[in-house]
Amino acid sequence: MKKIILLTLIITGSFSGLLYIVLTQSESAGIFVLKMVAQQRFQNQLPIENILQITVCGSASPLGNNPDRAQACIAVLTKDHFFIFDAGAGSQSRASQANLPLARLDGIFLTHLHSDHISDLPAFNLSSWVASGQSRPLTVWGPAGVDAVTSGFNQAYRIDRGFRVLHHGADFIPPRGGRLHPETVLPGIVWQDNDLTITAFEVNHAPIEPAMGYRIDYLDRSVVISGDTVASKNLFKAATGADILFHDALARAVLNTMIDAAEAAGQHRAKKIITDVIDYHADATKLQQLADDASIGMLLFYHLVPSLDNPITEAFFARSLSGDSRIAEDLMVLELPINSDIVKVRSP
Repeated sequence: MKKIILLTLIITGSFSGLLYIVLTQSESAGIFVLKMVAQQRFQNQLPIENILQITVCGSASPLGNNPDRAQACIAVLTKDHFFIFDAGAGSQSRASQANLPLARLDGIFLTHLHSDHISDLPAFNLSSWVASGQSRPLTVWGPAGVDAVTSGFNQAYRIDRGFRVLHHGADFIPPRGGRLHPETVLPGIVWQDNDLTITAFEVNHAPIEPAMGYRIDYLDRSVVISGDTVASKNLFKAATGADILFHDALARAVLNTMIDAAEAAGQHRAKKIITDVIDYHADATKLQQLADDASIGMLLFYHLVPSLDNPITEAFFARSLSGDSRIAEDLMVLELPINSDIVKVRSP
């Protein structure tokens, strides 16, 4: 049996090696494959069904160095709507990898104004503007101070916008469409049409005030995004009965180990930074019971503190979950069909 397995591996490896040589050495073969890949990329603009689709475009916090995880970003998509919630570093690349239809991006909601939630705003703005040729600025909703953020980015990218208009032409990419437009969010309904409602509520990320979470209701389905917060009564009140809750999560035992290691190495600044993180993120061990008490269908940990660098760290988060709950991964897709309680999860 071992000989058969070994022979199979040799044959498979030899075929893969031969295929690699053909595709890299033959220009015509390479062009044929690249053409197929490009066609799939440009044709596959989902969803086309009447579902609420959520794509994880970033699941990490700044604490950690896992290249497979961008910083916080959740995309919410229906056949008529497309909103991004937070835009951390690397998240626009994840959205492109997921082949999300950035040309029809309706806007971006920010939970708060930390750098790991806003740094990819210019990348989303550029990709949406160039792909759509829209003449209206991209709206960014966020707590007090969002106008300063958008004004700063608009100023920083003024020269870049001018170059792109000069290159492609003002008819193709209207100059006004390359700017960001701010809308300050207060608790309550902040966006609504006949089918979809987005409601903001305050969370506890002190001393960062205000910080917001969002509930998105689409027909009979719903998802809640916590942003950064400790376990908050106000959040779980707002999330009651939701199909899905994405919640910031911190593994205290792992951080304690990191703090001890930093102290032993004489890295006192690192020790303080890690210690300070603890009091404004949610202890993962407390969240499942709170979600169950609020009749939430599925809890997903995201904005992981620290980011998952190894299976041991992952296990500390996973043992706090039960039932259908899970750890969010970049490029994970959740589909919620209308008139159903089903949640279809597609892992990357």
